[in-house]
Order: sequence, then C-alpha cells, then structure tokens
Amino acid sequence: MEAEDRGHQNQDIDFLIAASPWPEDARSLIDDLGITDERRARAAAMLAGASRSMSKAVRRDPSLLGVLDPPADFATEKISLVAPDDDDALDGLRRWKRRQLLRIALRDLLGEADLPTVGRELSLLADACFVRALEIADEGPPLAIIGMGKLGGNELNYASDVDIVFAHEGDSAAAARRARKVLEILTAFSSEGQVYRVDIELRPEGGAGALSRTPEAFGTYFDRWAVPWERQAYIKTRLSAGDPDVANAFFDAIKPGVWGENMEADTVPHLRALKLRVEESAKLKGDRELKKGPGGLRDIEFTVQLLQLVHGRSDATIRSPNTLTALRQLSWGEYIDQADALHFTTAYIHLRTVEHRMQLRDERQTHELPTADADREWAARASGFEDLEAFQASHTRHQSSVREIHQRIFYRQTLDQMHDTGLVSELLPAHLGQLGFADTDRAVATIERLTENLGRRANVMQQVLVIMVEALATTPDPDLGLVRLAWLLDGSYRIGTILPVLRDSPIAISDIARLLGSSRVAAGWMRNHPEFACSLMSPDELAIPRTVEALMAEAIEAMHSAAGDHDLQMAELRRFVRREQLRVAARDILGLASIIEIPQELTIIADAAVAAAVDSLAPEMPFAVIGMGRYGGLDLSYASDLDVIFVYEGANSDDARAANRTARGLLQEIGAQTAEGRAWEIDARLRPEGENGQLARSLEGYQRYYAERGQLWERQSLLKRRFVAGDPELGQRFLQLADQWCYQPDFSEAEIDEIRTMKRRIEAERLGTGSKARDVKLGAGGLSDIEFTVQLMQLQHGFGRTSVRDNRTLPALSGLSEHNLLDIGDRATLDVGYRFCQRFRNARYHLSGLSSDVFPNDEHEELLLARRLGYPSTKDLEADYQEITEAVREVTDRLLYGEVK
Repeated sequence: MEAEDRGHQNQDIDFLIAASPWPEDARSLIDDLGITDERRARAAAMLAGASRSMSKAVRRDPSLLGVLDPPADFATEKISLVAPDDDDALDGLRRWKRRQLLRIALRDLLGEADLPTVGRELSLLADACFVRALEIADEGPPLAIIGMGKLGGNELNYASDVDIVFAHEGDSAAAARRARKVLEILTAFSSEGQVYRVDIELRPEGGAGALSRTPEAFGTYFDRWAVPWERQAYIKTRLSAGDPDVANAFFDAIKPGVWGENMEADTVPHLRALKLRVEESAKLKGDRELKKGPGGLRDIEFTVQLLQLVHGRSDATIRSPNTLTALRQLSWGEYIDQADALHFTTAYIHLRTVEHRMQLRDERQTHELPTADADREWAARASGFEDLEAFQASHTRHQSSVREIHQRIFYRQTLDQMHDTGLVSELLPAHLGQLGFADTDRAVATIERLTENLGRRANVMQQVLVIMVEALATTPDPDLGLVRLAWLLDGSYRIGTILPVLRDSPIAISDIARLLGSSRVAAGWMRNHPEFACSLMSPDELAIPRTVEALMAEAIEAMHSAAGDHDLQMAELRRFVRREQLRVAARDILGLASIIEIPQELTIIADAAVAAAVDSLAPEMPFAVIGMGRYGGLDLSYASDLDVIFVYEGANSDDARAANRTARGLLQEIGAQTAEGRAWEIDARLRPEGENGQLARSLEGYQRYYAERGQLWERQSLLKRRFVAGDPELGQRFLQLADQWCYQPDFSEAEIDEIRTMKRRIEAERLGTGSKARDVKLGAGGLSDIEFTVQLMQLQHGFGRTSVRDNRTLPALSGLSEHNLLDIGDRATLDVGYRFCQRFRNARYHLSGLSSDVFPNDEHEELLLARRLGYPSTKDLEADYQEITEAVREVTDRLLYGEVK
C-alpha cells in the first residue's frame, strides 16, 4: 500500500503521526504493532525515531509498552525502586532493567519528566540493580557501593559507564570476593544483554589498587597520597547500595581529605592543567564534542567543582554532588554570579538533553554530535528543534556562553596577583586591563584620588579598594563604577559613614560594587543616602521584602515629624520614597527580588506615600484614591507615572468642592518638585471626560457616567482598577461598580473589533505604520501586545470567573489558563515575554537614568545593557529579544487579532 493511502480509522492517531518529528518511522512502528489506542500511539510515535534499539525491542515484545500503565503511575516520578526477586535471577534482572529503562525514556520523550528527573530516575534504577546484585552475590562482610561521577550526582546518562567504588568493614579478602561477584553479575553478557558497564578506576591507586577498602584505609590514603583530581572526583559521592553504616564511615573518613581547611598550593594549577589535557584529548572533534570540548559539559563541571573545592572547605552548604543543585547553592552563596549560574544551568540542561538523545538512539555511549547532515538533522529534531539551523544557532550560543563564563571564573589568575600585592596603589595598568577596565589610565587616576588626603584612613582604603576593584571588574561597567565610587565617597560625612562598612563587611564591598557598576540611578540615590550602606551589612534583612503596613506607618510618621511645615513635610516624604526605592533597587541588582516582586514593591512604596499624603490632607468626607494602569496592576517600574482617579461620597456642591480640593492637594503633594526630586508624576486623566472632567467624582456620578456615556476604552482601563488609599468601604463599593460594568455576560464581535482597531491605532500613531522599532513596550511582541491580549480575554471571559479578573497581568494569565481559556504553551510564551520586557525596562533605567523602552543606539551602551541582563554579548541579547518577541507576536496575532496562519 502506498504511504499516502495508509491511514487509521482514528484520525487522532493520523494527526499524531503527522505531527511526529519522524512520521514515516512513527507510522511504521504503529502499524507493525497494530496500535489503535491514542496514548500508546503517541508513545510509539516518539520512540520510533528517537531510539532504534528500543523500537526493535518493542517490536519483539509489544508488551513492553505496558510500562505506560497505569497512567497516573507513569506520570509520577519514582522515589523508590525494587528489582524483582525471581528464579531466573540474572536474566530476570537484565529484562527488568530494560523495561524500567524504557519507562524512563518514554517519560522523557513524552515530556512527563524533565532532565533532572530523568537523571534521578536513571540513578535510582542503577541503585536498584546494585541492591539486587548484592542480594544475588554470596554473603560476606558489610559492603557499601559508593556511586561516583554522574551516578554519585544523581544525574546518570542513558548509556554511560557507571562509576563506583567499594567500601567494607571486616575481612578484606572476603569483601573483595563479594565485590568481584557483584561486578560479574552487573557486567556479564547473556542473550538478554548486560546490566551495566561498570568503571571502578576511581578507587585509590586505580587499577593497581585494592578492589575494596575499609573507611579507615580510604582516610589514610586521602591524608597521605591523594592528588587534587581525586579530591575533585570525590565531591561526587553518595551511597548507591549496601550497608549505610559502612557508607557513613566512608564519608566521614574522606571528608577531611576533600574538604580540609588547608588546600595544597598546587591544587588550582593542577586542576587547570588537567582541564587543558581534557580539552586536548577532544581537540580534533571541535564543536561536535558535547562533553570535553570548549563550551561543553566539562567546562561547567570543572568550574563548579573548583568553586566547591575552594569555598566548600568553610561552607558546607555548597557541597552537593549534583551539578544543577551545586550551581543553585553557589549562586545563593554568591560564589558565582546569578546570571552566570542561570546561563550555566540553561546550557547544562541543553547539552545533557542533546547527549541523552544521542545515547538513546542506539543505547550507545557517545558524547559527540554526528558528522553526516542527515544525522545532525535527526539530532536537532530529537532535541526538540524545528530544524538543524535553529538547533545549531542555539547550540553555538550555549557553547559560547559556557566558554566565556568558564574562562572568566576558572582562570582568574589576575585576582591572585592582586591579592599578593596587598595594596591597591601597587596595581599596574596592565592588571586593571586584564580585569576588564577599558580606560586604565583613568582607573589609576581615580584610585589615586580615592586614596589621597585620607590620613589614618589611607591604609584601610588601600586594602578595601583591592577587593572593591576586583568586585567592580565583574559588573557591567567597571570603569564608570569606579568613577561613581569616587563620587559616592566625596566628602568627609560620606567617607565616615561608608568606609567603616567597607572595612568590616566583604559582603557590603561586593554589593556596593554591583550597585555602582550596574546602576547610575542607584549610585545617585545612595550618594544622597550614604547611611543605606549599613543595610548591606545585613543581607538577611535586605532579603526580606517590606510590608505595605510597615511602609505606610513609616511614611505617615515621616509626615507627622514635620507637622506644621508643609515644605518640610514634602521633603520628608520624598526622602522616604527615595530611600525605599534605593532598597528595592538594591534587592533588584543583587538578585534578592524577582522580576515579579520588584514592581510590586515599587507599587507599595507609592501606596504608602499616597496614604500618608491623604492622611495629612484629612478629607472632610469619605474619599478614596483608585489606582489605574500599571499602578493599579501592582506593576510600577522605576520611572512609571501614577495613574489615579478619585471618588467621594457626597450629594451636594459643597461636598464636590471639598473633594476636589483634596484631590488637587494630593496631586501637589505627590507630584511637587523638592531637593530630593519629584516622588512621581501623578496623572488623573483616566477619569471620565479626561482633562475636561471633574477631578473628583461621586460614586453616584461614576455610576451614571458609566451607564450613560462610558466608552469601551474606559471599560478596558478599569480592568486595572485597585483601591489605594482613603476610605476602604467607599473604595470597595467603587470596585464592585467597576466589576459590574467591566464584566458583562456578552462581549460582542463589534466590541472585539473596536479593541483591535484601538490597538492598531496605537501602534500606528506611536511607532509609525510598519515600524520595526525594537521597543519592548509598544513594539511587536512587547508589553502592549501582552496586555491587550490579556485584557481582551478578560473582557470576553471575566463574567462569572473571579480568577480571570485579576488586575495583575501574570495572575490573570494563570486564571485564564486554569479555566482552559488559554493554552498552557501560549501562557508560557506570554509569561516569558512579560518577564523579559520588564527586566529590560528596569535595566535600561538603571544604566541610563532615563525612562526608555527601546534599545540604545550606541553600541557600547547596548553592550552594557546586555551585560546588565546577564548576556555575554549584544548578539545574545538581540537573539533572545527577537526569539521572545516573535513568539509573543504570534500569540497576539492569533488571540488578539484573530489571525490564523
């Protein structure tokens, strides 16, 4: 039968076959097995092209697909696994292992398990096989099988060798016999294959050493003879099977050797030399090498393990044998920059996923990409990419990013030289250049200016600046950061306040460097509030966000402290605002707050200031401030205006005049210019009739207006309404009125068209028809696309669905998804786009001090922006921007504009 004539009565299966990365293989396997069940068809379709060896096994024994049942069990990660105890012990173990391996592979291919889960389950499977091998082997002394390498890290591959060492108590000869028997069970071949290839070369003295040792013997070896690479290797150890008491004694015995306080002077040079030899061994394979080549897995693993060896001696919280967990620990401990840890994590997942796919194809150990174009195309599709070009672009970016970070951290030789000098004045321009300072002459001059005329403080400053210069070198703009440091320490009061902090707190040195080298705005705020440096000595306190209640109490107290002096009250309110904005900026730049928390924290600072201002004005009647736009949506950026409307309770002209006086007073108090600057631009133009309407309107007035003259754009704007300050009961009544008007049972096609027309008009008027501007707010795929898409869906579906009505964008996405109104993939696309655009806007403001949503025209400024966002180059930033915004625009075209491609 011709391929085009072949089909199934079940059209869903035909669709699955057509959607498969390898339709011909999928159809062949499904037809051969006579599969009519959609779930099994999906599994077979993925397996057909991904693994030739497993496809053959399923053809021989279709019952293997029984691992898919029951569905709930298949979808759940195994936390324990026990190999069966049957009469056919060895072949039974081999068959059971193969069946479990198929289960894990299918969970992987069908997206039921992510990379860390697959690694854990593969490691758990090995553990279970080792337990069974110990049971089959002869009785003997207590024996522990210690997982090493990827097994030790719970991150095993599909087809790699399994690294182990044996430890025992009691008779060594008997223990060796038992260990040897275990190895025979695991490695022997039969018609059912082999359980595992086992590597025992990591034991002391390698192939010449004893097969098993007592914990005491391990301890003696590490104390006397172990070399640095062995200390590195034994970071990745855990009990795989056997006696836990023996294992615990083993871990206690090797602990001083691996994590001892005194590190041999040759450790770092030894590991650097070893890394070079590893790279040399893979040189001929070029970028095809996933493991040992430049930008490969070994770059990540060696960097992580070197950091663990150096810092783990005094910090037990960063000793995890698992690479991804260790990266999180190192990031939390500030031993690696958060952005570097994120790039490493993303690249590691990519590289390991590709490695898994390569190994799964024939269950063969390999760590390199194929050379033939057809095989590379297969590798791209198997790894989840649409085509080879997309795969190669992503793969190259990951390799470049990994290589840059690895070389920057692993070969930090200039820092040792700086610490050897002891004094910053001894630094040569060449050293500063190696660290990344572009204008070394200016850097030297700035250092001289910082250290002159300080009297008894000079030596402290000299010592502090050695560390400070090192810290500045890791920031997006080291040169300007150093200049800002001189500006920050200009004046005896600032020096007297900040220098003791730098002297006593290495954490504060690092944090201040990051603030100065990352944000023009934060540097200016800190110059006006040098006392904030003391906050950086207590990172645990800075890590905790402040509550709106605490901020309101503090803002009101600031106003009361200057009672009777209106100008002083305004100045105190501005100081409060700037001090708290600096705190949020520090949490932002230091990675202590997420991109979701930052706008919320900026918003509640505004809430506190508005509440304090309303309190000082003492309204004569029930009066409420309603936040709108980004302010209403708890979504302020550093440069946002405050969009508000005012509502009061009253029925006569006296009430109206009094309410409008309060509203005007509030606009003046929040928006007035003082020595600390303007707290915010405050905008009340979203009120009915805009600038021509009353500044404050009664609740009944709003009700009449919305019922008789309200326009669709006003309904849309009210989706972001939120009570901010004033009379809570009145505020809630207004919100109920807004909900009733916004969320109606029917939303007509004409209204949908009006929303679309409005969006197109905004694009045309503000960007120009056909504009390709790289604008993260109004440009294609920017925040405006996301918000209009979400708000249209809220207007369509918000009636009767409370979770859909959330005035915050991301929770609204969640609500739409929970009600199956928004596909989970589309939700993820909009979520990623929203977070990217928010991070971009904040970083742009930090670097320039200006509100801007577009890419800089200056190449150097764009490079600084890329670095601030954690990208090694502008190309990487631009690639992410293009990829993310194109994906968002595609969703917007479908969901907002109704375009089907």
